[in-house]
Amino acid sequence: MDLVKIGAYIASKRKALGLTQKQVAEQLGMSDKSVSKWERGICLPDVSIYLELCEILGITINEFLAGEDIPREDLPAKSEDNLIQVTQDSQHRQRRLKRVIATLVSLTLLVGGCLGGVLYRHFSQPQNYIQALDQNSPEVMTAELLSQNDGAMLFRFYAKKPYHQLTVYQYEYRSGELVGKTAVADLLSTGETAWSDGMLAFIPEFEASRVRLVVTNDGTTHTKELPILEGVEDITSYIRGSTQVEGTLPISDDAEQGLLALGYGKWGLAPLSLEQLEQGHAEPSMDYAYYFSVVFS
Repeated sequence: MDLVKIGAYIASKRKALGLTQKQVAEQLGMSDKSVSKWERGICLPDVSIYLELCEILGITINEFLAGEDIPREDLPAKSEDNLIQVTQDSQHRQRRLKRVIATLVSLTLLVGGCLGGVLYRHFSQPQNYIQALDQNSPEVMTAELLSQNDGAMLFRFYAKKPYHQLTVYQYEYRSGELVGKTAVADLLSTGETAWSDGMLAFIPEFEASRVRLVVTNDGTTHTKELPILEGVEDITSYIRGSTQVEGTLPISDDAEQGLLALGYGKWGLAPLSLEQLEQGHAEPSMDYAYYFSVVFS
């Protein structure tokens, strides 16, 4: 995201309302120095106050992250652009963090080999891995704000040995029975880009009966809307739940690896089990369940 552009936009909206930095800061329970940093493009506010700041300035979350006014008819497209930008920014931060860690480890090895080894073991990851982002991470919280839905699930992937194909599968269960399995994204690498460093984002949009899938990788982006609960009436009366893998897991070559599951019940909801769904079983009391997996080849 363009911090300078966003900062200038915050300043222009504040001035248009006749507010000082101190007045904005007081409404947020912060110091005017913080507001000054945002407006100078030094940093962004904490994601926890995005909505409150937008309310003060009379703007939408999408306008805030874009750093400009957005016509109503352009909001859906800009929302997707902002969501893509969030995932790409996260990739860039992760690369910078890896470089910093590598530098620290190298310096520590020069000073003391033992401590360097401890640092390396602590910070190193498997060569190829998938990492579920914490639900309280800025990326996940921002994705939820942009989509106006709870439960966005983001997964970072990294492969020292790039893969040539990434496939996402969607399973659908009805009343405990598997009724369909579809390759909802079957992405081949190009001559210039292989699947090595990117993000998978799943954003359930319950009332729209879909899951928005965003896949980013080294500057390339793929998006798709995946239908769920097709033909279901009175959808808002359904109880819903979700589960996902946690932490970091090694990528298994050419093998399906479950990432998340969504469950919906008219009268109640049984606990979701990734292991059960992976084996083709779901609780009969669950009206609808969706299981998503990924394969790196």
